[in-house]
Amino acid sequence: MLDDLLISLEIGIFSTIPQSFAVLFFTMTFWGIRAERPWLRIAQYTAANTISFMVFMLLPEALRPGSMLFTSAALFYLFRDISRRDRVIMAFTAVILYASLEITTAFAAISLGLAQQSDLANDPRVIIPYLLLGNTIIALVAELLRRYRLSPGKAIRLFFDQKQNRLLFSLVLLFAGNVVISSAVFYYTMLRHPFAASYTLVATSLVSVVILIVTIRSIIAVKNLEILNTQETYVDEIDNLFTTIRGQRHDFLNHVQVIQAFVRRKKFDELERYVSELVGEIVEINDLLQIGHPALAALVKSKMVYALDRKIDFRYSFEGMDRIGHGVASVDYVKIAGNLLDNALDEVLNSDPENRWIEIAGWTDEENFYLSVSNPAYSVTEEQKSNMFRSGFTTKKKDVHSGLGLSIVKERVGHYRGQLDVETAADHVLSFRVKLPLRLHTIAP
Repeated sequence: MLDDLLISLEIGIFSTIPQSFAVLFFTMTFWGIRAERPWLRIAQYTAANTISFMVFMLLPEALRPGSMLFTSAALFYLFRDISRRDRVIMAFTAVILYASLEITTAFAAISLGLAQQSDLANDPRVIIPYLLLGNTIIALVAELLRRYRLSPGKAIRLFFDQKQNRLLFSLVLLFAGNVVISSAVFYYTMLRHPFAASYTLVATSLVSVVILIVTIRSIIAVKNLEILNTQETYVDEIDNLFTTIRGQRHDFLNHVQVIQAFVRRKKFDELERYVSELVGEIVEINDLLQIGHPALAALVKSKMVYALDRKIDFRYSFEGMDRIGHGVASVDYVKIAGNLLDNALDEVLNSDPENRWIEIAGWTDEENFYLSVSNPAYSVTEEQKSNMFRSGFTTKKKDVHSGLGLSIVKERVGHYRGQLDVETAADHVLSFRVKLPLRLHTIAP
């Protein structure tokens, strides 16, 4: 009993502590998950994991997998201020990484002749030096990601945050759970029942492949559905634009007859007012057509009609749109600009008449496309600015707004390795500024 206690204590100090720290540090950095006082949380998780391991190490082997359940529960409690979905992602990633590191290290040590299988079965401390090396590498990778502000899994996490991806998230969760179960079974049975462990690992691997295929098909289906939904909006707005143009052509004869009547009666003042209104409407449509991007032109026209119906001053300006190539999909231009415009329109809808305006501007240089959407805003706090891109966050009624608009914008901008900034000017004007690359070779795969 004393020997088992000493072995448990030594493994806990020299293996479990550095491994718990490295695994959770990498997990949070990889997924881009932020929490209050992260280093304290990591230290608390490390202590809980170490104590759990040392206690379960003294119990019968059949009960040892319970250590993973205990540490996952501890993680859920320590990070209770973040979303449940992020905690699930963290727990599964930590367990998979933890088990994979131990299995890989043990397999490599035996394969390279650095340790014997019998020695490893009698004394697990044999692989502690090699585990320390693996933990150091993981911690260094996590530090490099943190220093250069890289979070490879952040876009995936935001993708799963969208409501239409709940089924896909469940499938990926099932796949991860299968990996965890198969790793645990293999780890705890390979020394005493190598044939059964190998058979179980092969079987679960085949199931994992099936789950992976279903997951990939689901990703394709979700992507196609998203494109179809955006395309439907795009087509509707194009139809609205062409309906307006056809209406102008249809009314042209009526306009000419009215002008002729004013001239015959020599009512030149009324004629001047009427022609000014008519020219203004025609110039407005011509300006929209000169935006140079059909999808954006249709979107701007649609939102302008919505704004004018609600007495909102809609201002727009676009320059250099002929430089836009095939770097960013048209549906993503519509998605980004549309969500920003919807957010601005909702913000000013109940404002005083002098503050019922929004402004959208687009321009390009040799490398990038820039988009700016501005509107008056009097009550934007620093806390709101820091949380407004989080999925589900909204300052409006929950039953009317899902809080997904800005998170979708951030996800799409991040997909193209663009830049999204929010600014609050001294005159209480809130502006969202987007920068997207024009050329395909600057875009992340």
